[in-house]
Amino acid sequence: MKYSSLTDRISGESVDAWDVHYDGLARLDAGEDIIVLSVGQETHETTPAEIVESAITSLRAGRHHYTPVEGLHELRMAITKRHQELTGQVVDEKNCAVFAGAQNALFAAAQIALETGDEVILIEPYYTTYPATVTASGATIVAVPVKAENKFQIDPNDIIAAITPNTRAIVLNSPNNPTGAVYTMEQFRPLVDICVQKEIWLINDEVYQEILVADDRASPAGLPGADKVCVTISSLSKSHRMTGWRIGWIVAPAEFVGHLRNLSMCMAYGLPEFTMDAAITALQLGTDTADMVRTNMDRRRKILEKTLQDVPGLDFYSSVGGMYVVLDVRKLPVSSYDFSRQLLDNYDVTVLACDGFGETGRGLIRISLCAEDENMEIACDRIRKYVSSLTKSDV
Repeated sequence: MKYSSLTDRISGESVDAWDVHYDGLARLDAGEDIIVLSVGQETHETTPAEIVESAITSLRAGRHHYTPVEGLHELRMAITKRHQELTGQVVDEKNCAVFAGAQNALFAAAQIALETGDEVILIEPYYTTYPATVTASGATIVAVPVKAENKFQIDPNDIIAAITPNTRAIVLNSPNNPTGAVYTMEQFRPLVDICVQKEIWLINDEVYQEILVADDRASPAGLPGADKVCVTISSLSKSHRMTGWRIGWIVAPAEFVGHLRNLSMCMAYGLPEFTMDAAITALQLGTDTADMVRTNMDRRRKILEKTLQDVPGLDFYSSVGGMYVVLDVRKLPVSSYDFSRQLLDNYDVTVLACDGFGETGRGLIRISLCAEDENMEIACDRIRKYVSSLTKSDV
C-alpha cells in the first residue's frame, strides 16, 4: 500500500534516538535495576494533591463533556495572566489557545505558520522532535549551530545571516533542550526587530521558563513589536509536575489564534473539562511547585558537576536552566548512540544520545536531572566505571 511523504518526514534519527530510552523503561517494568536519566520527568514525584483533587471533583460533578475547542475561557484567562506576569506582554484570552501539551502546540503552530517551500530556522542542537514537527508542514529546516565553547549561546547575527526570502519562522527554545542555555533580552531584541521588518514568525518554546529564578527569565514576547510576530509556547508539564496531563498552550496574535481554533476544530475538538479544571487550579496555586522543581534540579546539577566534571575522556557542560546537563563523548572510542546503548546494556542507566538533535548533536549525551539524589549518585558512579572501561580498552 502507498503512504504519504509525511511518513518519511516524521521518521528517522530524531525518532530512533528514543530507542534506548524505551528499552530501558521496558526493562525497568520487568523488574530490572534501571536508572532512567533519559527523559525530563521527575522519576519519583507526582502532581500536587490539590490539582489531582480538582480533577476528581470535576469528574464527579459531571464535567466530562465537549468543551470549547480553543480551551475553557477561565483557563485561557489564567494562562494569559501568568504569561503577562512572566513576560510583561499584555494579552487576554483572545491571544490564547490550549492544546494537548507543548509538543502538540508546536505542531499546530507549524501547521498554521508554515507550508511547502518555506524555511524555518532551528538552533542546533535542537530537541529531537523539532524536525518532524516543523517539516510535517512541508517546510524545510535551516540549522544554525551553536558551539559548546560558547556555552551553546546563540549569536543573533548568525541567525539573521541565515534568513532568506523563504524564511517564514525562527524557532527558539529558552531554556534550551538539550543544552540548558538561557538566552537574554539582548539576544532576543535584534531577532524581534528583524522578524517585524521581514514579517517572520518568532516561535519561542518556554516550557522550562518558570523553573528559572526570576532574574534569569527573559522572553522575546515582552519586547516592542512582539505582538505582531511572537508565538509563545508553554505548558504545565515541568512547572507543575503534570507531564501526563497534556496541558499546553500558545499565546500569539489574535488572528493566529483564530486559525488555531479552526485547526483544533478538525484535530482534537477540545480537551477534557476535568483536566482543564485541574490546570486552572494549578495556575492558581502559584510557584511553589516550580520552586521545588528548580531546587531539585540545581542540587542534582551540582551532584553531576562534582562527580563527572573531571572524568578523563568526557567534557561536561552545564547551565542554570532546564532539566539536563550535556556530556561530550567525542574523545571516547564510541559514538554517542553506542555510548547510550552500552551504558544501558552493561551498566543499567539510560541517557539520551543527541544524534537526532542535528549534526552538532553527534557525540553529545543528554543526561536528565530528574532521578532522586541517591540514584543520581549511583548513576554517576556507573557512568564513571563505563567511561573507565572505554579508556582502558583504548590504551
